[in-house]
Amino acid sequence: MTFINLKTWVDFFTALLVVVATFTLGGCYSFTASTLPSHIKTIQIHEVEDKTLDPVLANNIHDAVLEMFRKNASGVRTVTEEANSDFEITLLSYTNKPENYNSSSTVETYRVTIRVSVKFYDNVKERIIYESKSLSADGVYDVSINETEDRHGQARAIEKLQELIITNALAKW
Repeated sequence: MTFINLKTWVDFFTALLVVVATFTLGGCYSFTASTLPSHIKTIQIHEVEDKTLDPVLANNIHDAVLEMFRKNASGVRTVTEEANSDFEITLLSYTNKPENYNSSSTVETYRVTIRVSVKFYDNVKERIIYESKSLSADGVYDVSINETEDRHGQARAIEKLQELIITNALAKW
């Protein structure tokens, strides 16, 4: 019969607690106007530069970024010129590939992958608040239950992009 000493149990439960806390709190990121630099009162969210020639997807990403700021930083006003900060995003690539097949070799799920570059610039202090030259997110959709590329796959990928932008930007300021 093998016995585990007390230190091993304590280490195990500590590690378990860290894992549970990580999964529980991992999706709880958000930023607010108070977590941004205090002098940032306005933001100009530029149109998405589209290198994929998919204007609908570019517009959906732009709308999602606008919504992200409205929801998470409502104290920051969106303006069309002379803002305290600029938010620029470039749609670099988009793929939609089969992921899983059923027993009759029919595709059941597809994986949509969106890759963007992001730049959040402080015009007052003339410095970059957050920048990523390649940020990638994906969304899976299941055609066997009538999910679609645009309504489900792209929407899930865009939602993940929002979370990545918030999480990564928070780590920078």
